[in-house]
Amino acid sequence: MHVFFRWLALASLVFSLCACSSSSGTSGTPGGDAFYLPPDPLPSEVPGTLIRAEEIEPFSEGSKAWRVLYVSTAVDGTAIAVSGMVAAPAGPAPEAGYDVVTWSHGTKGVSDPCTPSKGYRSGFHDFYDIAPELVAAGYVGVSTDFEGLGTPGIHPYLVGASEGRGALDIIKAAQQVEGAGAGSRVVIWGRSQGGHSALFAGEIASTWAPELQVLGVISAAPASEFQAIIGSGAFLPGARGFIWQLTIGFEAAYAELSIEDLYTPEALAAIDALLGEEACGAEVGEVAKDFLNAGFTTSPVDLPDWSLRLDENSPGNVITGVPILLIQGEADTVVPILLTNVLAKRLCAIGDEIDYQVFPGFGHNDSTQQNMTLMLDWTAARFAGEPAATSCEE
Repeated sequence: MHVFFRWLALASLVFSLCACSSSSGTSGTPGGDAFYLPPDPLPSEVPGTLIRAEEIEPFSEGSKAWRVLYVSTAVDGTAIAVSGMVAAPAGPAPEAGYDVVTWSHGTKGVSDPCTPSKGYRSGFHDFYDIAPELVAAGYVGVSTDFEGLGTPGIHPYLVGASEGRGALDIIKAAQQVEGAGAGSRVVIWGRSQGGHSALFAGEIASTWAPELQVLGVISAAPASEFQAIIGSGAFLPGARGFIWQLTIGFEAAYAELSIEDLYTPEALAAIDALLGEEACGAEVGEVAKDFLNAGFTTSPVDLPDWSLRLDENSPGNVITGVPILLIQGEADTVVPILLTNVLAKRLCAIGDEIDYQVFPGFGHNDSTQQNMTLMLDWTAARFAGEPAATSCEE
């Protein structure tokens, strides 16, 4: 049985038992897990519509923070609810609102306990670390949990349209949070899975959210080149958990794809058990590493439907009309520099304006943690209207 539908049957039962706890609007907000249960029907199908917000403990002194639930759109066009976080300076906002940075997080998992706004942290530099610096710089910071983390459904891990929409729609939701003061000028940030999301958000921004003035994209150690990742990563124990999560996420997003076409019965049973346990990324990786060739009977790269989706969800197929700062650590073992080198060349080839900066000795987490000054300075320059440097050859 298709894994997504096995999960959906359970989720439908849970929702039917809990739906009485849900409510819409920004007052009378349900607490705990009930916050993430969307009203049925949704109050609107317009992406970015705020469903509810609740104030949470600030990330730093002199700031305010909220957990939000808002409307977005799944890959198949269905209106859905997505959750996330908003952080803002405590003082009165300027007339045009604060400039906004939207942060997309790295890999957490595909199940609800892995939701950042529920407090899940996987040991990497994240919004809890970044929000204080954004607020200190005078920005509103927003961070989507992504579709399916916290809210109904399995998270469509590394599905570009889903991630990009979530990262943009939360900005519009933040504009409706009383006291947040979010404006319309935006720079997009992300690392790892979030670097992938940031690139897709930049690609779709002009059509998906034309009311926002997106001025730049910072993508650090982005996931890309999925055919290469699967082709070689299946032989690397440390990569197999990412491959399992990618195929689970793609199955959740695309009706024509099924992981039952890919894996041995033993691997399918292990994946099913992990989903039943609502395991997060580290736990998936621990189990997946022991399956030779990732447990494949047939690799996704050898199936046309899968291959097509892998290619369309690798960034760099659509030109982004704003500058991109691409950051990579030379010592990164999670997203190897060879993959980002290929991506950088493709971004230049399609006409993107990118500044590709490589840092010797920097690992995966270092790409943002050790580069906050660079990222903040680059962001300030975009908001100031300064021209961006490019490393693309003329």
